[in-house]
Amino acid sequence: MNNRIWPKRLFALDVSRGLAALGVVLWHWQHFAYNTGIGAIDSSFDRTQQPLYAIFRLFYEEGEKGVGYFFVLSGFIFFWLYKDAIKSKRVNLGRFWVQRFSRLYPLHFLTLLLVALLQLIYIANSGDSWVYPLNDTYHFFLNLFSVHAWGLSRDWSFNGPTWTVSAEIFLYIVFFWVARVRLGNVMFCLLVSFLAAVGSLISEGDFITGPTPILQGLSAFFLGGVVYYITDYISQKSVSLKPAVHSVAIATIVLTLINFYIFDIGAVLLSTFGPLGDIFLTVFPNYILFPSLIASLTLAEIDSSPKIKQWLSEISWIGDITYSSYLLHFPLQMLCALAVSYGVLNADFYLSAIALIAFFTVLVPLSYATFIRFERPAQKLIRNQLKTYVG
Repeated sequence: MNNRIWPKRLFALDVSRGLAALGVVLWHWQHFAYNTGIGAIDSSFDRTQQPLYAIFRLFYEEGEKGVGYFFVLSGFIFFWLYKDAIKSKRVNLGRFWVQRFSRLYPLHFLTLLLVALLQLIYIANSGDSWVYPLNDTYHFFLNLFSVHAWGLSRDWSFNGPTWTVSAEIFLYIVFFWVARVRLGNVMFCLLVSFLAAVGSLISEGDFITGPTPILQGLSAFFLGGVVYYITDYISQKSVSLKPAVHSVAIATIVLTLINFYIFDIGAVLLSTFGPLGDIFLTVFPNYILFPSLIASLTLAEIDSSPKIKQWLSEISWIGDITYSSYLLHFPLQMLCALAVSYGVLNADFYLSAIALIAFFTVLVPLSYATFIRFERPAQKLIRNQLKTYVG
């Protein structure tokens, strides 16, 4: 870190990341309406009939946007914790990659094998894959080397949500060399973010088969770098702007809640401004809502009392389960799909609130146990084994 007033860990951001991951899980609840293949959703599926829709409507409708939050937050954190260390060569390439590999790969590898096995069982019983259609040898190796979101895939495959892991790895490559050659100032980040956003808007082809995942990741990640620089500047040199940051964050959250639960603001924008309204709605989450929220949470935690900091640390386990809940929810869904295929569960079981509650009752403790018993030990083992080689 290049500042002295920031804490070593921002628990509020960790918690927000964990909640975003659970929001993505709610978005993926619609998987249970798929028959076989990514394009084979049941024609009778009604999103509004999903359990507790009145409460979770925001996530059932737009939960996928949580992925954008991951990327913006990831950029923010990496520019905060790693940029200066890489630039000054206190963190070399070997150490950086061992840290990233040990953090991401063990659970990715485990869930890849698990989903491959479950898909084999499902195919043997039902004759086709479930949700993600291409579970062949070629796509297995793309997933094995985490390059399946680099424009090499022919369609979705295996543990589909891990496309973000693949994109993140590509971003790490770009980030390290940007930091090493000292290009990552605020204007550079803003330019990369803008150009990547434009590129993703004009790119052609299906999402997973083209450059869109990488371009969207680049745009959001380097936007996170911009947010870091602005937040750092405000925290140290322009504290008078803190109320404005908090006001913008609160306003964007309130407007979002109003739009989904009280009055459809988006429809009014579309009918009034046409394409301009559509552009605004497209950029609003990543470029207004998420940056202001991240900056506000950071500044609020820096200024919070010791009691608030202690409370945040006590609930930081919500952030600890982010990766495991994100990678484990599809394998857990596959177990439910297998139960349906073998007649153990009814096909419409997922429309029950009890089913939703039961799923999360299993997922959350399982994710925490995975973090404690698998992620952390695997991470420690890999780093200890390789520390001699990376310094």
